[in-house]
Amino acid sequence: MQLSGGSTYIISIPKNWIDEFKIKSGENVTIVKNLNHSLTLYPQEKQEQGKKHTAIITSSQKDSGDSIKRKIIAAYLAGYKIIKIKTKGIRIPIEQFNIIRELVRVSMIGTEIVESSSELITIQVLTRLPELSFDTALKRMYLMANNMVQEAIESLSEVDIEHGNGVIDMDDEVDRFGLYMRRNLVLAVSNASILQDMGLRKPSDCLGYNTIVSRIERIADHASLIAKRIKFIDGKIEPKIMNKIKNISEKSVEVFEESITAVQTHDFEKGERVAEKVNLVIEEEKKIMSNLKESEKNSTIIRFVLEDLRRIAEYSIDISEVAIDENIQSIISQE
Repeated sequence: MQLSGGSTYIISIPKNWIDEFKIKSGENVTIVKNLNHSLTLYPQEKQEQGKKHTAIITSSQKDSGDSIKRKIIAAYLAGYKIIKIKTKGIRIPIEQFNIIRELVRVSMIGTEIVESSSELITIQVLTRLPELSFDTALKRMYLMANNMVQEAIESLSEVDIEHGNGVIDMDDEVDRFGLYMRRNLVLAVSNASILQDMGLRKPSDCLGYNTIVSRIERIADHASLIAKRIKFIDGKIEPKIMNKIKNISEKSVEVFEESITAVQTHDFEKGERVAEKVNLVIEEEKKIMSNLKESEKNSTIIRFVLEDLRRIAEYSIDISEVAIDENIQSIISQE
């Protein structure tokens, strides 16, 4: 470390590092201060060649629709802006084309098929992060999943299959936001400007938020499962039991909401309280389960629904643990 001019400090960087990252004299670099008092140095973002933004997936008639979907989603999550699906001198099977079109329409935010021929489909990612911020996407995803749980219980109480089908359809929207957010988290790990735009403090935050996104998706899945079980109900669930289900549902939704709030407000104490409340929900679920007789009408469906609600509460613990882990520094002292 050297002092230059009385107010500027200079530190030298090994030449082989400079060569590795192809940094030239006079270029700007970004220095990020981390919470552990370390500094991270990022080279200037360079305009990459177009081919580096393009993923080419070669398809054959032997490839299943699910295989093509997995490859496209993997390329999308990896951050490619253009994804091309092409064949070698044969027509793209109509089944594959329909699957790709439905995938883009239903599951991938900000993407469009911009070119289509018998041997080539080009998908382009049009949405940039500033147009739909991470916080906005997270809030929408949480609100949709939260609403799904409430709507699923309401449709269960009324044995309204049509209403339940609407809940099931909402699951696709949650998955769309999940894919979009995971894509941005992947990009943020290696890009300081994206990390800053997303409002995250350090690259390791991406791990915690990836957990949050995954758990919200699973909560939506369980809400969808509750809705799917409605068609198997014989008559209606006995009112006394239904009231107990509603009570646990309300508590599961409450801890879900508080876990998200704990993360957004960086509140360690609230994260701790969520974990304690979830344990109470689990104990109540076990009590109802133990008192439920096998001869009870719709007992099998009731058990499945109670398990779904317990799992929703347990996923809320995972979310709250992100708030606890990320903010442990707020409650400990160091020697």
